[in-house]
Amino acid sequence: MKTVAMILAAGVAAAAMPAQAETKLNVYYAWPEHEVIHKPIADRFMADHPEIKISFRAAAPSYDEAVQTLIRQSMAGELPDVHYVGFNVLRPLVTRGLVKPIDDLVAADHLADKGYTEQILSLARIEGHLYGLPFAMSTPVVYYNADLVKQAGGDPDKVPTDWDSFVALAGKVGALGNGTSGMYYQLGSDDWATQNLVRNFGGQMMNDKESDIAFDGPAGQAAVKLFKRFHTDGAQPAIDSHAARQLFTSGKLGFFFASAGSVSGFEGEIGDRFKLRTAKQPLGAEDATMPTGGMVAIILTDDPAKRAAAWDYVKFTTSPEGQSIVVPNTGYMPTNTLALDKDHLAGFYDKHPNWYTSVLQTPRARPWFSWPGDNGVQIGEVLRDEMTAIALGSKEPEAALADMVSEVRALLPKTN
Repeated sequence: MKTVAMILAAGVAAAAMPAQAETKLNVYYAWPEHEVIHKPIADRFMADHPEIKISFRAAAPSYDEAVQTLIRQSMAGELPDVHYVGFNVLRPLVTRGLVKPIDDLVAADHLADKGYTEQILSLARIEGHLYGLPFAMSTPVVYYNADLVKQAGGDPDKVPTDWDSFVALAGKVGALGNGTSGMYYQLGSDDWATQNLVRNFGGQMMNDKESDIAFDGPAGQAAVKLFKRFHTDGAQPAIDSHAARQLFTSGKLGFFFASAGSVSGFEGEIGDRFKLRTAKQPLGAEDATMPTGGMVAIILTDDPAKRAAAWDYVKFTTSPEGQSIVVPNTGYMPTNTLALDKDHLAGFYDKHPNWYTSVLQTPRARPWFSWPGDNGVQIGEVLRDEMTAIALGSKEPEAALADMVSEVRALLPKTN
């Protein structure tokens, strides 16, 4: 009886104790197809942190649209607690004061000992302050149909590394007939692909002081002329990216330039229809760099308890465990170097060489340039639209570049 009484007493005492408060985090991200990585990461995190509940808002269709939504939500006081923002549109959120530095949180952690290199952290650093942890990163890679390359007289194991030879081979693929096209350089919905071509020739978008544009120099001139050659010499069809993707996956397109994050989707869509391979981009200059695509996990809440929970969550998503979910389900490069060890992704890359090409380009990866001021999204649209005019043949490269220059200058902040 004494034992029963003790058990009952313990039960009453336990019932009288308040349950541990649950911290709820509202998370927002772009690209609906990325549910395949966000949900399993959240599930694993919540299994280890039952006191934290992760819920997701409906995904935005793109990075740019996500930022526009956040700006509207901020006016209504409805910001999420955590957001995965595109590298190129982090700056507008910082400028508007919607995201604050995480320097105080980082000070308590030794990130360098946990796989975060300064090169990777620089992707989320603005004017000396860190605003988040890079979650996924990619560089543009060349996807190619090895069967068509061989039929055109090329070596599937040695894709040309200079543009002249590459465009010539693409032209040969396009000449195979039977509805086959040579290549497709995807512009996307922003200026990532345009920046990539300018920087491929050693250029940059603005000067170091950001007092004026710099893409109108030799590198920019070479970039727009090369893009024209993709269509005139490389047999690139004047179609949208969705139609080009269908053409490629059906086996009727030789080369397709896109983010490394597309590799999982491509392999799934193509199956055994043809041999899919990836290669590094050809280079136009020895000092070529490339803009790093992807996203950074940022914390938007000011609530102390939520901010602490969000920091734990963001660290987990960018940890070797989190990155071991991101990479195999997308093709993104890991943002944590410890994820490359034998306990995580090393064995995966041995079996999936197509995933590793982007990692090989890491030494040339630099931050995706984010335009100063409030018109970054519009500037990206200007560059994309002018490049599209070149693709359609409605403007010559020189005229399109001149219009880019005047339109972008008009959208940049006025300097004294």
